[in-house]
Amino acid sequence: MKKSFLKTLATGLSVAMLAAMTACGGSTTASSSAESQAAPADGASAPAQSAPADSVSTGDKTIVGIYKMGTATWFIQEGAASQKVVEDAGYTWKFMDCNQNAATYMDLLNTVIADKVDGVLVCLPDQNLSQTTVDMLTEAGIPVIAVDDALETEDGTKLAPWVGIDGFSIGKAAGEWGVNYIKENNLADDESFGILLMTADTVSSCVPRTEGELAALSEGLPDFPESRIFRADCDTSAEDGNQAANAVITGHPEIKKWLVLGVSDESSQGAARAIESAGLGADSMVMGLGAYLCPDEFENPDSCFRAAAYFSARDIGGTAAQEMIDYLENGTEIPETYAVGATIVEYGDDLASIMPEYVNG
Repeated sequence: MKKSFLKTLATGLSVAMLAAMTACGGSTTASSSAESQAAPADGASAPAQSAPADSVSTGDKTIVGIYKMGTATWFIQEGAASQKVVEDAGYTWKFMDCNQNAATYMDLLNTVIADKVDGVLVCLPDQNLSQTTVDMLTEAGIPVIAVDDALETEDGTKLAPWVGIDGFSIGKAAGEWGVNYIKENNLADDESFGILLMTADTVSSCVPRTEGELAALSEGLPDFPESRIFRADCDTSAEDGNQAANAVITGHPEIKKWLVLGVSDESSQGAARAIESAGLGADSMVMGLGAYLCPDEFENPDSCFRAAAYFSARDIGGTAAQEMIDYLENGTEIPETYAVGATIVEYGDDLASIMPEYVNG
């Protein structure tokens, strides 16, 4: 009898999720949750390939965004949306990139404190620095909003307001798409087919994404065998995703057809390159989370990256900036959480109408 690995693992991840952060063809939409009264900002006009200006002085008050991967398309778009809202309010905006380096992040944090900025939006490179971040900014009297990755304790208690994605709903939508793909291609009983979950278990906002994917797989394919479910844990980057996926792929030559469910677009892109390098791209499918890499991937005839869950970086960046400005201007309490949902896109969809910020610039 086949063991139902999905049911067992989904239950285990439910516990992990409670200890972490619970909110983080045609088109399928995952629900969006908002405990905030702040409306998402309209799309900003900066192209995805261009980073926001490091510093644009338009007013006496300054809001800073510190990002863990400032050259990534996601954070470029998020920063551009924040910049638009901040400058429209007459403030100065500063964009800072710590390049996934904790020491650089601490240097930047000390800089914004020394500069006596008025507010900080932050996606830190290591959530172990959450308490330090909050303590330092609180002592300096500077309000902070976490974007994407929460500022939180080890048990998942939030230390500051957070704006990000509804990770569980997004992961579940991706998982449901994956279930349909498996059924439509009669892969469930194919012994040469395997599912690869790209995970990032040390990033709290990523845990619910995997939880949602597993919930959908468990519901749609309750008898799928443990022996054909694999995990590749990474830091969400393309390079790390490629290395993690390659280790799994080369370690299991019996699997000739892969379905990859990602934790980010970059990790899925890395997995796609690993699959293609192994000569398995033609019979495999890679799904990303974010969809900002879809325009280039869909134009690449050799890519097996052919679907993704799209959610808006501009929604997150614009909302966080507006919440900060409302607080600074009017004393409006910053909501504890604001989370966005997702839409599934796949090869052949009209990306220009669904996600124009990544297609039209």
